[in-house]
Amino acid sequence: MILSRVKQNFQKHLKTRVEFLIFFQLIMLLVTATYIGVFVFIGSYYSAIISTFFTVFLVATFFLNKPKHYFFSAALLVVTNSLEPVTTVVLSGGLDSPYLIWLFVPIYGASFLLGKIGTIFSTIASLFFFTLLFAFNEEVQVFNELDPTYYQLMFYLSFLFAASLMGVLAGINIFSMEKEADAHKILRENAEELNRLLVEKSEEQDKLLSIVSHELRTPAATLSMLLNPKDIAANTLNITSINDNMHHLMDVLDDMRMVKEPEIILETPLNKVYVRDVLENALHLVTSYLENKDLVVDIHESNTTRTLCVFRDKLVRQIAMNIVKNCINHSSATQLDIHIDKKITSEAVSFSIRFTDNGQGIPDHKVATLFTPFVKGVEKSSGSGLGLHLSREFAQKGLHGNLTYRKNSPTGAIFELEFTALKAEKTSTDILQETTPITNNSLKGLTILLAEDNLVIALMTKKLLEEQGATVLDAKDGEVALTLFKSNSIDVVLTDIFMPKINGYELTKALRTLGYKGQIIGCSAASIGEEANELIASGADKVFIKPLKVEEILRYLKDNIITPNS
Repeated sequence: MILSRVKQNFQKHLKTRVEFLIFFQLIMLLVTATYIGVFVFIGSYYSAIISTFFTVFLVATFFLNKPKHYFFSAALLVVTNSLEPVTTVVLSGGLDSPYLIWLFVPIYGASFLLGKIGTIFSTIASLFFFTLLFAFNEEVQVFNELDPTYYQLMFYLSFLFAASLMGVLAGINIFSMEKEADAHKILRENAEELNRLLVEKSEEQDKLLSIVSHELRTPAATLSMLLNPKDIAANTLNITSINDNMHHLMDVLDDMRMVKEPEIILETPLNKVYVRDVLENALHLVTSYLENKDLVVDIHESNTTRTLCVFRDKLVRQIAMNIVKNCINHSSATQLDIHIDKKITSEAVSFSIRFTDNGQGIPDHKVATLFTPFVKGVEKSSGSGLGLHLSREFAQKGLHGNLTYRKNSPTGAIFELEFTALKAEKTSTDILQETTPITNNSLKGLTILLAEDNLVIALMTKKLLEEQGATVLDAKDGEVALTLFKSNSIDVVLTDIFMPKINGYELTKALRTLGYKGQIIGCSAASIGEEANELIASGADKVFIKPLKVEEILRYLKDNIITPNS
């Protein structure tokens, strides 16, 4: 039981114990060889013979230096270095022996190699032998073969060797402790850094969730009011406002996705629009923000000539909305003037849109980090601190322009959006993303497998596809979809990601394993996260974000399927 505990302790600290074992073997072999030479030189042959005998045991420990024998090698070394000085002390003077000091070496060695229990046993054995010598010292003297004239020299040499060895071992011990302490310090610092990063990540996620809650609440609440049961019953719904807020709701979700995947900014479609119309639409969508506020917003256009241009209007609209909301949340302004300046060439229009307010402005120490995510211009103001960061990203990456800030005089702030748009009449179909016209039978001849567990979405999607002439086989989960696939000729697969039994990832992989080479199109409501990328990695060709737009699917199928699979 005790031996088992000692062995477990040895295994627990194996690396350190083995390092010391190898060092202890070498240094004790050197010391033993030196003493054998001294014994022979002074004629103490019994001591030389007995030391040689124990040296054989010492050498034997070298042959046990394999992982499965390390413990037995260490135990044998401790026993050998306990018995060797005991025997030598008996042969060279008992309590007067100059080698008595070597009784402390196995105690020290055991503390390193066998831990606390090994040290206790080694100490007890040494004390027992010392007590035995004291009690029978006279009888032990008869075994003394050492000439008394050598006692002084041997005392000096023994003390010199033992003290040096103890010093080296103590140094190794301290070095080992310092090494472990340094390693623990590095581990602690790494752990603290990881913890700091985790805390920052957690805070960012909390802020992102706060943004989602805050940004979605307004259009959702507006839709709730617009869908009044009385208006529904009287058929007096404001369809235009409902559509605007639905699009706004989807745009907010897209913005959340852009925080995680900035590269999708470039996927925002180009449209033929008037800049002023875009800005007026932005103000319409933030009407609920302006209610019960003292802020008056006016749009001024330097050149009244309206020029139809091609640009990513959604980004301009979102930038304008963000700046207006920023003005409401941060500036305490009463007036916001939006000035549209433009320079017109034969093919393009360079726009400079200035948002000038009379509020409190941005403190000087905040200007440098104004466009950093989650940083607010005024700490105690409401808002998420993300709008300006996204707005500059939109301006630089999506519009190839810039969004800058400068002080207004005497008070307030000026945000200036600059970008260049092509004139609509100069735009080729290679530049402009033309909308595929919706005509009946656009999908005639195609058999589409639709895997969707949401009944309403499945019914609506099936209806839209069938209106275009497609034959739609609908499945409530991936398992049913696989069964339908095996018994039908399928041209296109539309699959949700999160479904019971077999999800979209598993279904996609299974279809590719079965040899299906047709189009697999993913449909997901998860606009934020890695779901789309993971589905593509599973073998899908394209992922559309719900709610599905039949125009987008038709355009994609037109570009990627020339004729139905036979």
